[in-house]
Amino acid sequence: MASLSIASLSSFFVEEQKSISRGENHYQSAHVESFSYDQGVLRGEVKASMKNKVYKVTIYLDENNKIRSSQCECPRGEYKCSHAAALFIHGIHNLSRTDVECSWRKKKTDNTSPLSVIEMFPPSKDYVALRRTPTKEDRGYLYSELRGYGKFTGICWILRPEPAPPRMLPIPTIEEIIYSEEFLDIQGQQQQIAFVQEKVQVSDEIIREIARSSQGQRDNPLWHLVRKGRLTASNFGCVMNAKRATPSLIKRLLGEYDVSRVKAVLWGVTNESEAVKSFKTLTGLPVEETGVWLDKTGVLGASPDGLVGRKHVLEVKCPYTQRNCMIAEAVTNDSFCLKTNNDGKYELKTDHVYWHQVQGQMFLTQREFCYFVVWTTKETAILNIKRDPSWLNNIDILVDFYFFHIFPKILEGEL
Repeated sequence: MASLSIASLSSFFVEEQKSISRGENHYQSAHVESFSYDQGVLRGEVKASMKNKVYKVTIYLDENNKIRSSQCECPRGEYKCSHAAALFIHGIHNLSRTDVECSWRKKKTDNTSPLSVIEMFPPSKDYVALRRTPTKEDRGYLYSELRGYGKFTGICWILRPEPAPPRMLPIPTIEEIIYSEEFLDIQGQQQQIAFVQEKVQVSDEIIREIARSSQGQRDNPLWHLVRKGRLTASNFGCVMNAKRATPSLIKRLLGEYDVSRVKAVLWGVTNESEAVKSFKTLTGLPVEETGVWLDKTGVLGASPDGLVGRKHVLEVKCPYTQRNCMIAEAVTNDSFCLKTNNDGKYELKTDHVYWHQVQGQMFLTQREFCYFVVWTTKETAILNIKRDPSWLNNIDILVDFYFFHIFPKILEGEL
């Protein structure tokens, strides 16, 4: 019988050449941690490249010691993965002829050294992706296509434009106000509150300017700067539904809890663009980017996911728990934001935190309606929610809550 060969490796991985290349890297990096051979079966453990994890690998050989099939615990284990290639390459270098089933006919010694993947599959020398030098327009087109894909890619990150020099806000930040010499000279909390109330007030013109300059939201440093130290619409419901101002509520409102890695938050951030894309496909309506909208007191803010026409804001939700459900199935869960009304149509629960969020968005942007989108992997529901005039009274409640409960904590240095 023949020993393990490069030819067998190349034949099995003919459609997965990258697996051979990565397998060589595994082998050269000493990622093969165990290896055994018994009656036509190779077994071993291969360490993953980017994390501290070891995968069990099994390779089945035929009577000529050619690879018949492979198995691996990794996510690509059923697709001829690099860990299987690494184990076989290890066998090529370390499994002698006497370790395999005996062959009584002596073979000629093969003095040729193993070839690298680049030597076995050399690229065509005259191949170029373009027959000309790529232009700025080419790179811009590629970048726009990758952004539209909605997933992170390394080349998209490389191609993104250099950030513009930081722009100055037309108003002072909360931090700038409370650390100013004028503020520090004021004695008494009521006098301090009165001073801040005067300094943070904004005109309609300033409100629109801030909304424009903070477009891009999470990707725009100004968006974070405007929101810091203010009570934003995503937290309006927490305040309105709270029976009292608990320490944990105040910590949440001040952003002391890092929720960026919570699965539900990650799911929502990752799939927000998919939800917006689905809305545009289903309605045929364009969506305009927007930033933070402040109320005239300057301490409340709202960041809808977009503006549609002259009368609508857009707010999208990607629920994690119901991510693989049809909406009809999701509404059977009491914690879900939607319910079915007497007409059999979906509507947003008025006691849900999202109700207060979208009402706040409509009042702060001075728009009459909200397209409320709930996106799952199975279905997209679009609701047209009307502004509720009675909700306007909550603006004063939220402003009072800010100055009586949040602002004192900011003064204590918890911003």
